[in-house]
Amino acid sequence: MPNLISFNIDAGNLEAIVHGYKDGFLRPEEYNNLCQCDTLGDLKSQLQVTEYGTFLQNEPSVTARVIVDKATEKLVHEFLEIREGAGKPLSTFLDFITYEHMINNVLKLITSKRSGRDTLDLLKKCHPLGDFPGLSALPATSGVDEMFEVVLVDSPIGRFFTSNTQKKDFDELSVEYIRGLLHKNYLEAFYDLCSSIGGDTAMVMCPLLEFEADRLVVTITANTCGLRDLNAGDRRKLYPNIGSLLDLHDDLANTETEDQLKDKLRRFVDFADLFDDSRAGIDATRNKKSVERKFVEKAVDRYRDAMTRQFQYGVFYGWIKLKELEISNLQWIADCVAQQMKGHVHEFVPL
Repeated sequence: MPNLISFNIDAGNLEAIVHGYKDGFLRPEEYNNLCQCDTLGDLKSQLQVTEYGTFLQNEPSVTARVIVDKATEKLVHEFLEIREGAGKPLSTFLDFITYEHMINNVLKLITSKRSGRDTLDLLKKCHPLGDFPGLSALPATSGVDEMFEVVLVDSPIGRFFTSNTQKKDFDELSVEYIRGLLHKNYLEAFYDLCSSIGGDTAMVMCPLLEFEADRLVVTITANTCGLRDLNAGDRRKLYPNIGSLLDLHDDLANTETEDQLKDKLRRFVDFADLFDDSRAGIDATRNKKSVERKFVEKAVDRYRDAMTRQFQYGVFYGWIKLKELEISNLQWIADCVAQQMKGHVHEFVPL
């Protein structure tokens, strides 16, 4: 367990760098200026007077995709510089941040392979933080089975493909089910790492990862209500064995309707309001999006709190998560400006 002195020696300078990056988050008045833009050219000009600076100066034409790609490129550069200067156990902690993106990248390619789409084109859209040596070889595989073998043997996320996810499961299970299993195993392993690091890192990160686990449980349950081909036992396998909802997992696995889920979550302060929506006549799809939005807003509070605590690794996790949400906000604003949907431009997630 690192103490204050050892933390400052091993990670103090990197923590200070990240706190400097935090000061560069877009401020409310800067968001307001971006929302007032009429064209993407105006948006580019407004971004130049923020911490993003001249990151678009070499782009002959600006699109929403270009803005997102260049902002992501800037974030990845900053993250990799931090990772390069980190020693253990911080380097391992930072690697875990990238594993989530690796999982999502692999699942994107599996989905593409199953649907017969061009995986080479999708490879260009994979998140750069989720890149690893075996990723570029996946589109060349003959099918999902071979892709699975490549992942198991060569990728850093092979540890998350447990005995519950045998090769045949890729043909028999939905991608979303496999996604749930992988994220379950990922969250449990990340939780174990933070617990072993101990100290303030465990005090900050373990509750944060428990929240992420609860979010996964509620999301999976809500999205699979009424699915006859998913029994309670299979659904239960997707629930991480951490979180404030742990004692309720068996009951949640038997949930059949969204109203039942709402009733079961009623006694939990953090989740009681998730399915309450005052808008009359809202359809189920929009309601699920509303639940997702509420979870994101709850997560923002936790990420911000992680960045206010000193001498612990949660500051790195909070920074990367908030920065990714900021980039998502940029995409939303850029899309609204490009499509002349000014009435919706302010519907981004406040950070």
